[in-house]
Amino acid sequence: MRRASSHRNRQGSPLITMRDVALEAGVSIQTVSNAVNGRQEMMSAETLDRVRGAMQELGYHPNSHARGLRSQQTRTLGFLTVDPATRFLADPFHSAIMSGMADVLRENDYYLLVDAVQPGRSGHSFDTLFYERRIDGAVGHLSGLHAQREAYVAELAETGCPFVLIEERVPCATGAAVLADNREGACQAVRYLIEKGHTDIAFLAGATAWPAVEERLSGYCQALEAHGLPVRRDRVIEARWSQTHAQAAITGVLQGRPSITAILCANDLLAIGAITAAKAMGRSLPDDLAVIGFDDFEFAAFVDPPLTTVALPGYEMGGRAAELLLGFLQEGQFPQREVVFPATLTLRHSA
Repeated sequence: MRRASSHRNRQGSPLITMRDVALEAGVSIQTVSNAVNGRQEMMSAETLDRVRGAMQELGYHPNSHARGLRSQQTRTLGFLTVDPATRFLADPFHSAIMSGMADVLRENDYYLLVDAVQPGRSGHSFDTLFYERRIDGAVGHLSGLHAQREAYVAELAETGCPFVLIEERVPCATGAAVLADNREGACQAVRYLIEKGHTDIAFLAGATAWPAVEERLSGYCQALEAHGLPVRRDRVIEARWSQTHAQAAITGVLQGRPSITAILCANDLLAIGAITAAKAMGRSLPDDLAVIGFDDFEFAAFVDPPLTTVALPGYEMGGRAAELLLGFLQEGQFPQREVVFPATLTLRHSA
C-alpha cells in the first residue's frame, strides 16, 4: 500500500511529491525525476508507462518552472538543517553560516533558500528540493544520532547533486565538508584550565546531538586523560540549548557537586547560563568557578565577566562552503573535498 504523503498544500490537501509517485509505481525517485525531466531513454517503455500511470492516478503535477530549468541552473543554493529548535534561524551559529553563504552568493548572482526538518519527522526530507530542481546544491548542518545523520546524507548523495556538510565528513564524490577543529579547541580549553590548577572540570553539553559537540566532548575527555585526570560520567551534563535550561542544570550540579571548579560549555549560550547560575549561588568568576564557552558569538565579549571561549569562524565557514559548491557547479568537481578551520582559545575574564 502506498504511504500517505505528510506534505500539505496551502488549502490543506495532501501535496503529492515524486516520492509518492515512486512508491506508487515501485521505482526509485531518480526514475521519476528522469521521466518528469524528459530522460525517457534511461528507462524501459514499461517503466515509463508505470510512472505516468502513477502520476495520473495520484494527480501529481510536476513543477513546470523547475522542468523548464532542466538544461540550466536555478542559480539558487540551499541551507538545509535538521534542528529540533523552533527558532533555528535565530541560532547564532546558523546566522553566521548563512551570512557567509549569502555574501558569497550575492557576489555571484545566486540566491539562498533555507529549509529545516524536525529530527525523526517521517515523510519529509530534503531530496525533493533537488529532484524538483529548486536548488542546484546545498549546505547541510545536521543534528541527531550518527545513524540518523547518515540516513539524511544517503538521501542527499542519491540525488547526484553537490552538497557540503558543516562539521561532518562526507564519504561520496558529490559531497564535501567544511569543519572546525573542535576537538583541538576543546583540548586547548581543558589544558588551560588544568594549567590554572583545576582538577574537577565539568562539560556542559546540549540535549541534542550535533557532530561538532561530539568532537568537543571527545577533546574534553582526551585532554583529561592526557593529564592523568579521570573522565567521570557525572561530570558530563546535558541541558537544552538555552540560557535558562543551562542555568537550571548548573545550579543543580553545583549544589550536588560543590568540588567542581571549572566548566567547559558546548557553546556560548550555555556558558551564559552557567555564569548566571554561579552568580546566583554567590560564586565569583573566575576565582570560585571558571567558565569557558565555545563559538565566540558576538555577545561573548560583553558578558559580565567577558567570556573566555573557543572561537570558531562561522561566517568564514559558510562563505567557504558556498565557494565549494560554486566551484563544483562550474567544474564538475570540488576544488577541495575537505576544509578545516582552526579553533582558537580566546582569553577574557571568565576563566
